[in-house]
Formats: sequence, structure tokens, C-alpha cells
Amino acid sequence: MAPLSKLINYHIEELKRMENLSERTKNVCIEGSLDTLFKILYYFLERNTFRDIRNCGLKTDIELLNLSKKYLSISGLTLEDLRMNEPLLGFEDFKLFCYVNFKVPSEVTESYKNDFISKNFPFFSYVQTMIKYILNDREQYIFNNNYGFVEKSQKRTLQAIGDHYSITRERVRQISQKVPDKVFNAITKISHRFVNIDKHFDYGLDLKKEIIVINQELVDLINKKENLTYTGKLYSLVFSGIFQRYFIGTQSIENNYQHYYLVSRKYKEVFNFMAFINDIEERNSTRMVNDVPVDLLSYLNLFVLPGQIVNDRLKQICKRMATEEFGLGYDKTNIVFRRNSLVKLSEHIISILQAVGRPMKLTEICKELKTRSKRIPPNIESLRSSILSIEEVAAIGKTSTYALKEWDMVKTGTIKELVKEFLESSAEPKHISEIAVYVNKFRKTTDKNILSNLKLDKTNTYVFFKLGYIGLKYKQYKNIQIQSDKKTRGRKPKTSNADNQLSLI
Repeated sequence: MAPLSKLINYHIEELKRMENLSERTKNVCIEGSLDTLFKILYYFLERNTFRDIRNCGLKTDIELLNLSKKYLSISGLTLEDLRMNEPLLGFEDFKLFCYVNFKVPSEVTESYKNDFISKNFPFFSYVQTMIKYILNDREQYIFNNNYGFVEKSQKRTLQAIGDHYSITRERVRQISQKVPDKVFNAITKISHRFVNIDKHFDYGLDLKKEIIVINQELVDLINKKENLTYTGKLYSLVFSGIFQRYFIGTQSIENNYQHYYLVSRKYKEVFNFMAFINDIEERNSTRMVNDVPVDLLSYLNLFVLPGQIVNDRLKQICKRMATEEFGLGYDKTNIVFRRNSLVKLSEHIISILQAVGRPMKLTEICKELKTRSKRIPPNIESLRSSILSIEEVAAIGKTSTYALKEWDMVKTGTIKELVKEFLESSAEPKHISEIAVYVNKFRKTTDKNILSNLKLDKTNTYVFFKLGYIGLKYKQYKNIQIQSDKKTRGRKPKTSNADNQLSLI
């Protein structure tokens, strides 16, 4: 094992606490740029004394000599060992930075050393650790329970949080406003100091693209990989800080989304994404009883900054956000704000009939309605009454069949009424097959079923002749030449001169 691995490169403030160094010795080390253990040991191995450091007296020199000898004896370090390679130097710099700026103890960061150097740094696991030092107890409670940063956490009201800590609702509001900023500012500091920090981890993001989408798939990947329970909102906040040289965030931290979008920084001076998203949310929250199409280009121009234009790539980015996150439609030139008011039962039924394009039985309508809405009448008779009250729908016969009145093939009478209508339009009786052809324009039935219906009629309306001819009893039919039945349905049978008048059965 390399000697360096036996030691943690503590900061001078940690050494002061651990080794009981004097305040003067700490200040001398800081002024002399010897703010870590490795720097102190390196200085000792080169010079064997600390007296040439400014303001270093005898007592300070003795303290530092004893400190150096102790840790050199533990590790067996040599001067050559301390000529650190670049990856290790980078980690030590990162560790020192996190201690100075966020008070993350060196031994905590030290546990990430191998992963950091091997460029397999579990960055969000470390962010979770940082948050414990960046935020105090109340701020951590708000972080976990008020912003939707943690999966399956139920948002607590400001009053509930205030009651938990015995502070006012207004005080909670003041504290909560600072929480996301504290986390984001810490990430921003790291991003500014370590511009290539992203080289030490890999979450499969393509930084060459103009848009990064933080969706549930990415969230699940990171959470599983690092045993975390954060949401896309937290990952969006952190990524927008780490990648701020390349990307900007587009959504308000106050709201929760299914997808979070980072877009190329070049659009920062071109388009107001926040206003664009806020406007979509406002329109979607307004009651709409119909779909509302809006020309996409004209709509996007509302949010373009002065002197800028919407290019095709920006248009595609905005279209993706509008359709993917907010469920808007798109029809080549328009985005469509979808109806958001409750669909009435009558509208569902009309829509069902329009979609099928034919008369439907009550049971068919009921079955399809169950797939579209949870709010349906409690029983079949209630549904029948509801359908009969719809002005655009007609009931057909007595078979619980319904159709749209606008359809040409709709006849609302019974089979007997349809036959009567057909016979009234003719000066002569009609063969059952002809009658069936007419009735089947409006009902799916058979000539046998039609004949049975007519024979059961108790109004004495119909008269039945031989060879399948039917007429109306109250009509006067003249003698008609009838062709003989050649067993071809629909043809009139021929008769001899002796039998040229229709005969009753």
C-alpha cells in the first residue's frame, strides 16, 4: 500500500482540533500557505524546520516539528511520495475546497477518493452528504418535506412545519425561500472552481445536444446506482448548476413536473423559456370546453427576446416541451390546447356513435362508455333515460338501439311501421323479399323475422297474399298480372289468364 493512502490530508483547522495546536500555529500555517497536512509534511521534508516562515517562533516551530514527525512515522512518507500525481492532487484540492467552503470533514470526503480518481465519482451521493453540512436541521427538514426533492414525500404546509419547530408560518416561508438557493449556490461554487468536475462522473448525458431531458428513466438510473430517493427536480437543480457553462434551466423551482429540461445556454438571450412555460400552465388552468389550436410560430414569437428570431431548432425544442410535458397536441403548424372541462355523458355517447358510425344497441354503448368514463348511470335503465334525453340521438324501434339523427339511414319506427311506410308508397302489394331489402336499410333483420312481426300484428293492418306478397288491408288493389314464381326471391310469379288476380292465403 502506498504511504499516501495511510494518511488523510487534513485541513489545518482540523489538525488544530485533533492535535490541540495553538491558534497562533494555525494562523502561521494559513499565512504561509501550509493549510493542509501534506503541505506541512512536504515543507518539513524539504527544509527540516519552519522557522523561516513569517511570524513562526520557537514554540510554533516545535509544534509543527512534532506534528510532522508523528505523521511521517505513521506513514513512512518520503519527499518523492509527496510529489503527488495529477489525479490525486485534483482530489486533494477538491477535498480541501469542500472543507473550507461547506465544512465537509476531510475524513468524509476521503471515502470518495478512489471513485473520484477513477472517474466514477457518485456525485449525487456526495451532494447528499454536502447538504447535511450546507443546511441546518430546520432547512434540511424543509428540503425533505416542502419542495418535492425527495420521492414519495408528502408536501407539508408552512403552518405544519412551523408547528413542528414552534415558529411562525411567515418565518418558515422566509427560511424555505433560501433552501434551494443554498444548494444551488454550493453547486455553482464547485462548478466555478472545478470546471471539469463532470469528467469525474458519468450519467450518460450528451452535453453536445441542445437539450437535456431529465425524465423518470434517468432519475431511476441515478437513484438505483447511488441508492438515493431524489426526484427529477433535485437532479435538474444540481445539473443546471454543474453544467451552467453549457445549459440553462427552464422551469420554476416552485412547481413539480414529470420532465425537467435544460437547454443550450445560447438560447438564454434569445427566448424566455420561463415565461413560455408559465403561459402554457396558465392556459391549461383556464377552463376550455373545446380544443384550441394556436399557430406555433406566432405563439413562440410572444416569448422571443428583442431583436431575436425563432429558428427551426428552437421551435422543435419548444414543441417537444409543450407536447411531452404538458400534453398539448400538434398538427403540423398548430399546437393544440386540449379541452380540460369535464366531458358530459351526452358528449361521450355522441362521440361513441360518431366513432362507430352505425346504430348501436344499448348494451354496446354501455360497454364502450365504461372505457371512457367512470361517471356513468348506475343501471341500464338510467342509461336508457339519459340517452333518450339527448336531442341529437334517436331511438330506433323497440330494440334499445340508438343512432344519430343526422344519419341518412336512421328510421325511428318499428319494423311493422317501416313495412307500412313502404307499402303505403306502392300501388300494389310487395313481395316479402322486396320488403326485407327496404327494411334492412335501417335494421339488420331477415324476411322471416319481418313476416313473423307482421303476422303478430293485432291492428289488422296487413293482408297476406299467396306466393309471399303483402299489402295493406285498407288499400284497394286493382287486378294485377303477376309473373309465376321461379323460386327466385323478389320476382313476381307469372299467372295464367285464369288466375290473374291476387289471392288471399
